[in-house]
Amino acid sequence: MRVYLLGRLLIGLSLLVLACARPPSPAPSPTSPVAPLRPTPTIRPDLPLPPDAFNLDVTAARIAFDTRMSVQELVEFYNTRMQEQGWQVMGAPAQYGQVGNLLFQKAGVVVNIQYQHNDLTQITSVQITLP
Repeated sequence: MRVYLLGRLLIGLSLLVLACARPPSPAPSPTSPVAPLRPTPTIRPDLPLPPDAFNLDVTAARIAFDTRMSVQELVEFYNTRMQEQGWQVMGAPAQYGQVGNLLFQKAGVVVNIQYQHNDLTQITSVQITLP
């Protein structure tokens, strides 16, 4: 009789566990594609950046970065590379010590490149204003 009661008790407990168990969840439905992110402004392919540019910050209106180039190296880099890309120099660089700017024009578009060198850190900060 004890075996009979023990068997019924085990069956009853098994049925109770099954009754309390959650039904199997349905297979996950394919999720709808995530809304695309807002387009990120890109650097114009005809605006070169120094190979060591870092701390790059790009918006629709400007490109800002730092470089370890000296002011002279930076001016030479942009005078050469911008002309290779079809840009024309607009006058001599306006320079006051370690601060200055360069102007370039191409197809009616004017780009202003401003720079400032920090003698303490030996880093030149650059901002390119986009049309």
